[in-house]
Amino acid sequence: MPLDAEFEGWHHVCTIHINGQGGVRQLFKREKSKHWIVVFAVFFLTVMTLTSARADTAKDRFDEAREAVVELKKLISPISDIDLKTAIEIQDLLVLNVAAEFGSTAGYFQGLTSGGKPLLGVLLENMFTSTGATVVASNSADLLLAPAWVLRIGSTNGTTVADVSEGDDSASFFSELIPAVLIRDDLMSELNSEAIMSQTAVNLGIRFVVMGHPIPLSGHGGLQAVSGTLNATLLDGDGATLSVGDGLTPDGARVSSLIRKIASDLKARGRQLRLNDLIILGSAGPVAVLNDSPRVVGRFEAGAEARRIVLAIRSE
Repeated sequence: MPLDAEFEGWHHVCTIHINGQGGVRQLFKREKSKHWIVVFAVFFLTVMTLTSARADTAKDRFDEAREAVVELKKLISPISDIDLKTAIEIQDLLVLNVAAEFGSTAGYFQGLTSGGKPLLGVLLENMFTSTGATVVASNSADLLLAPAWVLRIGSTNGTTVADVSEGDDSASFFSELIPAVLIRDDLMSELNSEAIMSQTAVNLGIRFVVMGHPIPLSGHGGLQAVSGTLNATLLDGDGATLSVGDGLTPDGARVSSLIRKIASDLKARGRQLRLNDLIILGSAGPVAVLNDSPRVVGRFEAGAEARRIVLAIRSE
């Protein structure tokens, strides 16, 4: 039996390429009527906003960010001549620009700069795949790997999205806890105080989220029942440890505080959290630069539940 055969009935096990893949459809449960009309309308309006407000600089920085993400080229220098609002607009425009390949928004990743400043990245549908996938590594940008836990927003007791955004007790706001390996492209030529603008503009370099079998929370006493017993380890093909960590959030930050932060940031962008959004509240262990290993194994424990993720790496 294949190593991950037990997962094949859950969602598509496939190879993902540098342009993303579209096999994981069961994960996303929303209606998509008129989706592309909305995408292109917003895309046009965002272009007009950037062009009229900060024409030359914003357009140049968008072109740099798009080239870095699409062609996997490191930024020649950190983006430092724009403010955070413009960097967010560039990120939004970038997400719309690649929607034809990567799909629509499926969730969010709350990241941190090396100095601990919060960063918000957008997770797109075709970034997601399952254990058993093969990831194509670029020759021009290192792959950054980290274990992660994905939370699916879904009420277990009638809680609404408004409660998720504003409440203090977030334990019942999530229907699933999903182990994952978060894969990002290192698009930074150097990290410094301006990295927050660069990282935001290139959507934190998020490329793939390789997920294991989900852990339903409704029958396990909710998130509180497992959040204190989470462990995650990434190993290379030789069994050497790449990353190890425990807990759901970096430095033990409160889930409710991070969710409210995400909701607040989205509100400033004219958006809101939705049911079935997939949320990553930071890496569950240190970020590792992938070595030459052709294989990565993730081991995850959540209380009595154990999960395993296997992915292959091949050169471009």
